[in-house]
Amino acid sequence: MTSQGGMALTRKSIFQQSWPIMLANAAAPIVGLVDTFVIGRYSTTTSLAGIGLGAVIYGIAYWGFGFLRMSTAGLAAQSDGANDPNAVQAHLFRAVPLGFLIGLLIFFSQGLLLAGAFKVFTASPTIESSAATYIGARLWGLPATLASIALMGWFVGISRSQLALKMQIILNLANVILSPLFVINFGWGLWGVGIASAIAEWCGLAAGLWLAYTEIKRRGGFKTEVLTKKQLLNPNALRKLGVTNSNIFIRTIAMTIGFSFFGNAAATQGVIFLAGYHILMQFITIVALVLDAFAHTAEAVTGAAYGAKDRARFDRAVKLTTEFSILFAVLISGAIFVLGPYFINFLTSDPDVIKSARTYLPYCALAPIMGFAAWQMDGVFIGTTKTREMRNAGIAAVIIYLAIHHIIAPSLGGHGIWIAFLSYYLARALTLAIYYPKIRKEMGVRVN
Repeated sequence: MTSQGGMALTRKSIFQQSWPIMLANAAAPIVGLVDTFVIGRYSTTTSLAGIGLGAVIYGIAYWGFGFLRMSTAGLAAQSDGANDPNAVQAHLFRAVPLGFLIGLLIFFSQGLLLAGAFKVFTASPTIESSAATYIGARLWGLPATLASIALMGWFVGISRSQLALKMQIILNLANVILSPLFVINFGWGLWGVGIASAIAEWCGLAAGLWLAYTEIKRRGGFKTEVLTKKQLLNPNALRKLGVTNSNIFIRTIAMTIGFSFFGNAAATQGVIFLAGYHILMQFITIVALVLDAFAHTAEAVTGAAYGAKDRARFDRAVKLTTEFSILFAVLISGAIFVLGPYFINFLTSDPDVIKSARTYLPYCALAPIMGFAAWQMDGVFIGTTKTREMRNAGIAAVIIYLAIHHIIAPSLGGHGIWIAFLSYYLARALTLAIYYPKIRKEMGVRVN
């Protein structure tokens, strides 16, 4: 079986690998969109604001353990590029159970964690109660969610992004069917949309595990020497996994602080601003996940080149994925500016929320242009597993963001909150760019 490291790098091959990731990533927030639509149309503004706050808090668990995807993608890509099938399988068998166990731990600790979360995120008691109902239901699916994150990282790392897309299709079909059923037909409200999303996550994991099984069979079957305690608990491999995960975790916590701070700042502006912010964040999330398609492809192709010590291939991988990232950033920015008002009207019928969301829509339209470099740099650093540098840059970027927010937000209000948030994207890209020359220098072992 030919590894991704031996594949020709052309614009066609990059796009063929990226479009399934783009669709899979774009499909990921459909769960939130469906929840927002159902509650926005068939419940109250307070419930919609509750989902907004609940999504921010739940996102800490979801994004906070994003290292499960990132480390698995980078390590699997490097092993695939080095033509080491045993290591490729071992990364899967370590990462997926780890995600599942972390999800279980959070689920059983939810009472304590939610109590702490509501001490940090300020909102009215009614909104907090709504958020708690939504989060409590969604947490039933968290073990499946975190295991799926690791599994999707493995698919991306071995350049089988179409399998990640199939997982998302199954998940979203389940949610699109169950969420309206539970809310409109059964009248379960916020708990209904939450539990529908949780069930959908389990459906996605089941599909993903079957797809992983078929992929391993396609690659020659299970390696019995991998499925041993000695191999799976190899001290050197576990040490590398631990260092990689811990660095990405710290970096992700720093990013989570940044995004959570943005959500908390929105909550302090009142229920109308918060509800409008939640709608606009659906756009921001879609933007990030679509542009992340090229970052994910960069993880695979730069990771494979790094594993093979091929600098020329590495440079070409960075060049081609960045070209596509810029192109799509411009296209998406224009689409949000033109079509955004129609989607806002589609997601809510509250005139005050519509007015608030439309006021700040231009900032959403700028997000792809301001943010593409940050996402693209993430892909390169994940593929090469330069996690210490990612950690340091992540901490520096959030400090810069918080400083800018406290300087301009008090005088500019909601506009200042959004301007500071966009500056965060620039800070993320610039702090990573400092380390980029070092990566290229390390690729001097072999140049084709």
